[in-house]
Amino acid sequence: MRDMKMAGTRARRSLANPCYVTPSLAIAFGAVVAYADAERNRIHQFDPHQYEQYERNAQCPAILRGAEGNSVVDINISYVDIKPSTNPKETLVLVHGWPGMWSTWGRQIAHFQGDHRLLVTNIRGFYKSTHPGDVRTGGAYSDFVSDLVCMMDHAGVESGVCVGHDWGSQLCFEAARQRPDRFKAVIGLVVPYLPVGRQYVPTRYLSKLAPRLAYQSFFNEFTDQATGELDKSVRRSLRAVMRGWHNPPPEAFLTSTTSLMDVFEDNDELEPITFLSPLEEDYLVKGMEIQGFGKTLQFYLDSNRQKSFTFAAAQGNHTIHTPSLLILPSHDRVANWRDAIKMVHTEAFMTDLKIRDVETAHWPHLEAPEDVNGMMEEFLNELWTRTPSETPRTGVREEL
Repeated sequence: MRDMKMAGTRARRSLANPCYVTPSLAIAFGAVVAYADAERNRIHQFDPHQYEQYERNAQCPAILRGAEGNSVVDINISYVDIKPSTNPKETLVLVHGWPGMWSTWGRQIAHFQGDHRLLVTNIRGFYKSTHPGDVRTGGAYSDFVSDLVCMMDHAGVESGVCVGHDWGSQLCFEAARQRPDRFKAVIGLVVPYLPVGRQYVPTRYLSKLAPRLAYQSFFNEFTDQATGELDKSVRRSLRAVMRGWHNPPPEAFLTSTTSLMDVFEDNDELEPITFLSPLEEDYLVKGMEIQGFGKTLQFYLDSNRQKSFTFAAAQGNHTIHTPSLLILPSHDRVANWRDAIKMVHTEAFMTDLKIRDVETAHWPHLEAPEDVNGMMEEFLNELWTRTPSETPRTGVREEL
């Protein structure tokens, strides 16, 4: 074990001082990283089964859109409500991305449960949260914000800090834009606030901005095929997507507009998710298998994205004044997010934004939980010292 630790130190130093790396060193480094990840999993063991007693279900109104008009139906929003033994400093509303569910916030639950109330949601179509029906018409951001507000009402929570990862990050920023009366601050991981521009940009053009967004065209244009591909083996799909900085997928991954998994051979045995324990991976697989991937692709579909664009454009309040923290990974193969915020002028539309960087790939809250939790803690402590007048309270009504 001591030799492995020393090898890990040497390998990480070689990364800090880039030079030619031989294949043998690369292989050794991979083994060291696997060892290091195993050590972290041992230290940060999180058993989601222990939290099932805190699962709650909110019955929420949802718009069912159809060719002959819209109607309102009830859906179930599943969430985990964790209350500290003393008065909470703050309520954190934790919103996962794709793929994911409540349990992927395990590192943050373990860290913040002692002095914060945690509402850990499952977005409609994920885990046990149901969907109104058509994946192409029931996944606009106004829908998701309505679900969050409904969940908070069900839990008796007037306001909270929205913490999101991936699409959940953009959802939290949208929640602050639409309902600053309910969301007093935002912590976004990976995906920045994407204000609407002068015209809608279809999904098929995104890969021209970033080649590894090509998979989104596959999800949009061949939704049923993508669902079948992903559902063929939920575990395999999760292992392909949930990769860390030190165990990246093949170079061509995410660059195809006709498949996500075709870069892997059918008989390839993909390695386990390195930043989850076997127990956590099993729980995530079973949770995602409840409904499969079908409804979860709602984020990528032009029909929903167009609705979100039209709704935000009609509201017109594109600037977010809510205190916000954006945590950006330095090694995300999907996109260079520092370049992205310049391209869409994120900072011009946010008056109270702090940006921090973390040395991870796409999953900072799982790859580097100590760093991320520390950044969150610092931001929340500063927020705690603010006077009420420093946080805006003017609200914009959501769609429902």
